[in-house]
Amino acid sequence: MDNDLLNKEVLCILDTRQIQRFMFRSNTYIDTLGGSDLINHILDDAIAFALHNIEPHLNEDEYDISMNPDEDIPYFKSNKILFQLIICTAGNALFICRSGELCRKIIRKVSRYYLENAYSLNISAAVTEKTDNFGDDIFRLYQRLNIVKASSSISDPLGTLAVVIKEHNTGEPAIGITEDSNDAYSVSSLIRRKEALRRDIIVDMKNISSTTASNGKEYVAVIHADGNNLGITIGRILQKTPDYKLGIKRRRQINKAIETNFARIMADTMRMLEEYYYEHRKDKTDFAHSFSIIHRAGDDINCICDAYLALPFTEFLYSNLEDSFLWDSDDMKVPLYACTGIAFVPPDTSFHAAFGLADECCKSAKTSAKLERNLIDGFAGNRMDFQISENRFTGSLDRLRERFYMTREHIDLTMRPYSLDKTAEGRPYSYKKLIERVQRLNNAHLDSKTKQIIGQSFAMGRMEFRRWIEECRKQGIDLIKLLGEPLYTDEEKQIHSLWTDAAEISDFVL
Repeated sequence: MDNDLLNKEVLCILDTRQIQRFMFRSNTYIDTLGGSDLINHILDDAIAFALHNIEPHLNEDEYDISMNPDEDIPYFKSNKILFQLIICTAGNALFICRSGELCRKIIRKVSRYYLENAYSLNISAAVTEKTDNFGDDIFRLYQRLNIVKASSSISDPLGTLAVVIKEHNTGEPAIGITEDSNDAYSVSSLIRRKEALRRDIIVDMKNISSTTASNGKEYVAVIHADGNNLGITIGRILQKTPDYKLGIKRRRQINKAIETNFARIMADTMRMLEEYYYEHRKDKTDFAHSFSIIHRAGDDINCICDAYLALPFTEFLYSNLEDSFLWDSDDMKVPLYACTGIAFVPPDTSFHAAFGLADECCKSAKTSAKLERNLIDGFAGNRMDFQISENRFTGSLDRLRERFYMTREHIDLTMRPYSLDKTAEGRPYSYKKLIERVQRLNNAHLDSKTKQIIGQSFAMGRMEFRRWIEECRKQGIDLIKLLGEPLYTDEEKQIHSLWTDAAEISDFVL
């Protein structure tokens, strides 16, 4: 913080760094559960700790931490209020302080709390002088935060000497050895495991049921879903809201809308999925051993499940997103849109790598949704991407696609990401069309060798694959009639195979 802000009224943002990295740093399932749960409340706890432990001590009537958008804001009624919380979500907080000096004390206490209670979790802070224009102040604050994040490195726990025991998964200094498995564990892992034990039900990853594909291998699915347009919505709203009282109220309303809507959407989705599960159950396990929510905070969702439940979950999630709004007012309506990434992997896949692959798929979907030609009234819509990886250590999505899905004739064997927007229905890249192709393929009851060749499609060469299609037709299997034309050329003149994706996920669609 600049020294010239110490005696000025300031607006501050706290931003937890690399949350996904922290949650999935360890390959251990229970560590991930604990890391996820910790993220949901650590910043609230850190702020409470800071308010109660700074010197001089703040009395309860000198700060306000209510975030109800329907309540008055005490900070603007009484100069006695020295600290006013605006919002605090999973990993992000905004607040006002009467002085930069007080703000600096709070930041230091929050940082200390993170170090003592999360150890390897990082947080950044940015501060700007408070003026009478809330929208302008927020804009400057985020500019400052971007500078802070770009100029500061992520600090990890100190490395270990050669004579010191290291935790196998993370390389962090070990503080003890587990009695059951004789594995070393670090401070960070101990914190996560204690946090995870607060859960009512813990289903270990190795106990999640799996689907046997036609190649004889077992698969589970890892899902990462994330909402769209939050930043652009906040920007548009606050740009029109210079007044602090109204700006804070609207910022809180956005947070409340996100949390309320996604809590409802997930509750409805899980109810529908559980009904689907018991209707199509493949074994005698219960639902909890087939689908587990790893992390859900606001519009961020991470799950692991039996592979055949991943696509139904996606469909139910998007059906419940319909007619929901991120913002709904007379002057602006923003529908609730989200992108999803799914990684289909063997159960023994590195836990960190599996979630990393799902996250890359989600980012791929978001990149596609944000292309100007795909925007819906200026907003990124609903897209999903998926990837099947038989390598237990997966690898980067771009490398997988370049190595296995781009032919020598520059035909892209995938159509991913797929759109779940109504505006895209009927287009080859719509999710609905993909599922139709899968169902036709499954209903044809083709042998595994034929399905495998369809999956490889033009990888064997355009002429060779066309000859094979003709041979199938002569034998009574008209694949073009069954699946439609096998090639599609997009707006950028890139040629895609329409059949490969359908063949790849056919084992995971009932």
